[in-house]
Amino acid sequence: MFTNRKTLLAMSVASVFALSGCSSDDDKNEVVPDPVVPPVTEIVPPDTIVTEQPAKVFSANVIDLSNSDALEGAMVTFLVDGEAATSLTDVNGEDLNMVTVDDSGNFTFLSKEGASGEVTAKVTYDGYVTKSFIVDLDAEVEDGSNDIPLQFGLISSETDGLAQASTEAELTDATTVDAITANASKDGANSNVTVPAGTTLKDANGDAISGGTVSLKVLAADSSKNTAGVIIPEGLNTADAAAVATPVGVTDITMSAGDTKIKQFDPAIDVSVVIPADSGVAVNDMLDLASYNEDTGLWQQELNKATISSMNADGSYNASFSTNHLTFFSVNKTAPVCQSGVSINVTSGTVPPRGLAVLITSADASVGGYLRGSSKQLLSANTTTRYGISADATANVRVYDYSGNDWYNSNGEVQVCGTINVDLGNPVETFDTNLTLAGTCSADSSVTPDLSGSVVTYAKNGKAASVAKSAGNSTFNLTGLEVGASYTVRATIRGAQVASGGQSQVFTFTDVQSGTNLNGDVAIQCEEREVTGTN
Repeated sequence: MFTNRKTLLAMSVASVFALSGCSSDDDKNEVVPDPVVPPVTEIVPPDTIVTEQPAKVFSANVIDLSNSDALEGAMVTFLVDGEAATSLTDVNGEDLNMVTVDDSGNFTFLSKEGASGEVTAKVTYDGYVTKSFIVDLDAEVEDGSNDIPLQFGLISSETDGLAQASTEAELTDATTVDAITANASKDGANSNVTVPAGTTLKDANGDAISGGTVSLKVLAADSSKNTAGVIIPEGLNTADAAAVATPVGVTDITMSAGDTKIKQFDPAIDVSVVIPADSGVAVNDMLDLASYNEDTGLWQQELNKATISSMNADGSYNASFSTNHLTFFSVNKTAPVCQSGVSINVTSGTVPPRGLAVLITSADASVGGYLRGSSKQLLSANTTTRYGISADATANVRVYDYSGNDWYNSNGEVQVCGTINVDLGNPVETFDTNLTLAGTCSADSSVTPDLSGSVVTYAKNGKAASVAKSAGNSTFNLTGLEVGASYTVRATIRGAQVASGGQSQVFTFTDVQSGTNLNGDVAIQCEEREVTGTN
């Protein structure tokens, strides 16, 4: 065994000499290591940047209904079943249930994957009547477009056909010592509220207030005019109702003690509303009463009725009811449901590529929509009940562009159950053009990210906005521009922030002319990444 080990050792040593050679290292043959390449950095667009627009984006304009002016600072709250909505996001995927509208008057949002049904959008703005709108998340985009235009139109509380009144009282505790009354009366609008002496005032939770200065405000509407229908919050009727509730008298009553809303009373208080002479009612009739809760966005049927208590000298009637809470009230009759749906048919004229807004208003309801082709079903037979359209409904029909120009106005009530024929005019000269976003990284202008997935809106300054469809290569189609007008363009970069922070870049283009393409520089915040390599 020992002999074998020595033999193996000798062989190993011989092998080493055979491999390394027997000569000395006098030839200076040194081993040179591979060179080390230091890491370098480069500027690249963030991986999160989106290069395709959403397949469906909701584009909401909050406007003054009388002139299409954008209402900067309006507050929009989204509700589902009385709670904050959880089914919406902004165009960058962040949860959204409340929006303060910026100076564009427009905002965009998406519905989450799998979301369906309705969302209530409650819109408030100082000096305007608060209103809620129904948003159908199942609405489908039309061929060639990817947006659902929404018009949240409000009217000033000073509008003809409305009346306001307010009063204040000082309380030492939660119980009134003297009666508190307020009567809003102007022309045919009239509503009277009396809080009797000895009434305990409570907040929404049923807790008695602590006293102090109490403010009572009343808004009344002349229910013979379309103004009344415009202010009624959408959703009065349920989709499966056997008949349509048609309001004949409405009033909005609010009361507060400082910042605390007074919502309940013990005992009940008295309210009266004037009903138009042609409403088809008589003294001693009992009418349905519904109330709308502005905090939850929900309507409910009241257990008590409104009684036609007397006739006035002008032939109108007084409807009286008692209530233990305050909110928006509607005194209603019933009518058969429209079974045909509501459609618009263009008999002459051409709808511009940008599309047109549609507004149908009557004394008991209002419905908005949009038109992009020669015909469109605004409401299906399954949704006419939801929007309060009766079988014999008549209304004023207005078709207008997003700058507020009328392309059609019936200037009087026409039948709306079924097909409405309209003859379009063309009040302004329009043209189409493109906008190209020149995207660069703020730290290296030679890096040019693809901004084709941005959501771009454009609006004649101060008016309602539209979504520009992406044409690829960071270019967007702007249609229906007015010759010589000025436009505000907002580009929201999906998945990246602009250099100044936030995700939107705003441009203003003045005196825009046909044949001129528009360009906007957008510097975004990019990433600095370390890159290594070898020779």
